[in-house]
Amino acid sequence: MPDLLDFGGAPLMEFASRRLRGKIHAAATAVRYHDGAVLHAHGDDKPGLSIVRSGAVRFGLVDADGTYIATSLLGMGHCFGEATLFAGRKRTHDAVAIGETVIEQIDKARFDRLFDQEPDLARALLNATTRRLYSALDFMDDLRRLPLPVRTAKLVASMANSAKQDGSVACNQADLAFTLGVSRVSVGKTLGDLQNAGILKLGYGKIDIPNRARLHEWIAERSA
Repeated sequence: MPDLLDFGGAPLMEFASRRLRGKIHAAATAVRYHDGAVLHAHGDDKPGLSIVRSGAVRFGLVDADGTYIATSLLGMGHCFGEATLFAGRKRTHDAVAIGETVIEQIDKARFDRLFDQEPDLARALLNATTRRLYSALDFMDDLRRLPLPVRTAKLVASMANSAKQDGSVACNQADLAFTLGVSRVSVGKTLGDLQNAGILKLGYGKIDIPNRARLHEWIAERSA
């Protein structure tokens, strides 16, 4: 599920051996992006695999009224672009660097050569993608059975984990409302309740996590 909401799937590089990571680094071109730089835009025909070496990447779209809505946040070790390689898809979302970010880019020609030479790359990609798929199914199950406060807390925790940001998540109420499929008013009330409970703390364009262990305990108690 590349270029979509990351539901907590494990980073690709966690499944790559030291030897395979070396092969990936050798095949890739490291590109540095400043905060706010656009990696690619929705509709771009730019096949290739991208891996976040440092920093983070936010994916989103501009809605009908011109508002930018973020749909995912990927951090170090995560990859994106698989659909452009295996399904011939154009880019489905805008991708923007969050902070100083370095991306390892592997174009289609180099990826195809590496993929044919290294069976372990296919296994690593399959492992990471399968875990992301099951996390997505878990998210869909949450939509059916969990109340909005718990779903909201789980989403914030997942985004923080994906971006390797324990203390905060760069997003706003519109982002969360779009992802959760509810109104901004509902999300605003929910975030206020979570802040009053000491679970989350609202900031300008971000949500802080005062105590990550407490956040996970709070979620677990209400998800059983």
